[in-house]
Amino acid sequence: MNNGISYVVDWFTVSVDLSRNGVSMQGISNAIGVGKATVFGWKQGATPKHCDGEQLIALWCRVMNRERSDLP
Repeated sequence: MNNGISYVVDWFTVSVDLSRNGVSMQGISNAIGVGKATVFGWKQGATPKHCDGEQLIALWCRVMNRERSDLP
């Protein structure tokens, strides 16, 4: 439970973490079902739509073997 606390995810770091662990931008794109250009935009500072962000978080948690609370 987040107790009403709002968290800001560092999407750049999430994408870099995935890349450093062998997941390419195309791999992220395929896993989430968005275009590669969209993934590139997130790496450049764009914020994903909520549903895409949730999928990206889930992918990060699986690949990094970490909990959601560990997000950068």
